[in-house]
Amino acid sequence: MPMRGKLLLATLLLVAPSLATAGPVYRGKVSLTGFYYTEDDGVDPTLNIDKRIATNSNLGLADLRATVLASRMWKDRIDFKLDFRLRLTGSLDFERKFDSNSQLSGDDFYKKSLGTTARGYLGGREYDLREAYVTLRPVPTWHLSLGRMYIAETDAIKVDGVRVAHDFGQHWYGSAFFGGYPNPYSRSLLTDYVSPCGNGVAGQRSETPTIITGPFDPTPTELATQQCQTDGGKFGLVGGVGARYNYGALWGTVGAAGSFFLGPGDGGAVSPNFGATPPMGTDPIQQNLTQPSSDLDAPRVFVSWFNSWRPHERVDLMSDLVIDLYGSAGPQLTRAVVLSSIRALSNDRLTIRLGYSHMSSLAINMYLSRLIYNRSAGTTLAAIGASAVENNLTVLRTGRDEGKVTLDSRFFRRLGGFIEGRVRARSLINGDSVPDVYNTPTYTKNTSNLAGDVSVGVRDTGTLYGVRASLIYSLIFDYRAQNHVISFDVGRDFWKDRITASIGYTVAITTDQLANNDKVFCTPSDPFSGCFGKRSGMTHEANAQVALNPWRTLFFLVDYRLIAMTSDDRKDLPTKEVPTVITHAILFRSEFRW
Repeated sequence: MPMRGKLLLATLLLVAPSLATAGPVYRGKVSLTGFYYTEDDGVDPTLNIDKRIATNSNLGLADLRATVLASRMWKDRIDFKLDFRLRLTGSLDFERKFDSNSQLSGDDFYKKSLGTTARGYLGGREYDLREAYVTLRPVPTWHLSLGRMYIAETDAIKVDGVRVAHDFGQHWYGSAFFGGYPNPYSRSLLTDYVSPCGNGVAGQRSETPTIITGPFDPTPTELATQQCQTDGGKFGLVGGVGARYNYGALWGTVGAAGSFFLGPGDGGAVSPNFGATPPMGTDPIQQNLTQPSSDLDAPRVFVSWFNSWRPHERVDLMSDLVIDLYGSAGPQLTRAVVLSSIRALSNDRLTIRLGYSHMSSLAINMYLSRLIYNRSAGTTLAAIGASAVENNLTVLRTGRDEGKVTLDSRFFRRLGGFIEGRVRARSLINGDSVPDVYNTPTYTKNTSNLAGDVSVGVRDTGTLYGVRASLIYSLIFDYRAQNHVISFDVGRDFWKDRITASIGYTVAITTDQLANNDKVFCTPSDPFSGCFGKRSGMTHEANAQVALNPWRTLFFLVDYRLIAMTSDDRKDLPTKEVPTVITHAILFRSEFRW
């Protein structure tokens, strides 16, 4: 036996008794993340509201996240995991429009901030229970898990239920699961099984008549003036099977799952209701709509397969596939990703990376119906046979395909460079659900579905005095804009790599497709003709970042960015000069592990 083999055998013999009698192991991580974003353009909105372009609300949050793992408890038969996140933030005060005692009117309406939040449409705090489960092992090869968990074999879906798993020898591991299916769009326990309506969405009709000067007097049931109310519980069930395999150079997961929803979808296809009559004395602004369907949302049945293969020591291949066999959008390829890494020359002198991805948006209509589209509640004038739309969005799915090629090389010591190119194409998958809008020439002639970018850069990870630096240029042909982006950063480690400091600067030169086109306007009769960006200008960003790792278990990070967005004059605007928007963004993060 070679000497190395003898040493390995001796080591195993020494540690084997200790492994067999090892006690429980407890691990965990607690992190605190804070972020604040604010912007201003120096314009007093009470003096010139047409010139104001900066928002009068702020983005701010404080995230507390904790993960606790306990394994090999009770004679190596019980494992436990808890992972939760608490986000402290505010709510944008959109609901004040329903407050008859509100003093936020006139000048105050524009001067005072709408608030500070990080949840946009919904607002408020987030109580996110990501995982909380117990795993029991009555015998070493069988596992029973109870609680909230992610099922990696079936596209990492979240389940509140039970999972049974079995080790089929050295290479295969199989499982089956069943339980409640929480709202996949939810970020808080309060909305896991309730479809939220969000702040500022009119949902309840007024209990008292509203006086409006016009050709008709509305009745108490005609106008929505009260704050939104949820539609109640939205419960779903999910079940499936999955497996993992590992053959050294080949490993992955495969699974199948079906989810069933106990609530109506988004109301079905949108179509005009030619039998509805407009309010008395008025002309319809838009076509009235038929009543939505109350049928249950269609189940979703899908299969998934993730695979990683190393056919050669210099070649890695990865693929990720999700196919919806049945669902509200019909059978479709939901996700397909293929990536390869080829180390053509040794010592990282040349690495070639190739990739292709297809992504189709996942939409479970039961959870989106209240957020996006409503044809029966709120502003619907059902009493007189007329209907109106709360929001001009429906549940529509988009698809995106992207191809990517990267050449990465190391020239000298730690100095290297790269060239990367990407092409993206997007499409509307089920636009036929609203054929009177999305399939008309007025809309389709203005769509832009092809984009791409090319980047080239050089970087050094510490050839001279340990200084790291990079310089990157990107030319981005976006769907409706062209961008030239140049970024530079330099940094270094100090105090035995316990302190990391870096500074950087980025400039982006942007020209929208309709920039300098003063003849194109957005009109109600042709809303798709020119309602797109017409800006040309520059964005400057300076950033500084410091990280501190005094001990292996403790970490701190502070990142600050100063952004100035300038724009060229706009002749088509009432105020031709566009003010410069100054933005401050700061991120803080601390983390402790044990």
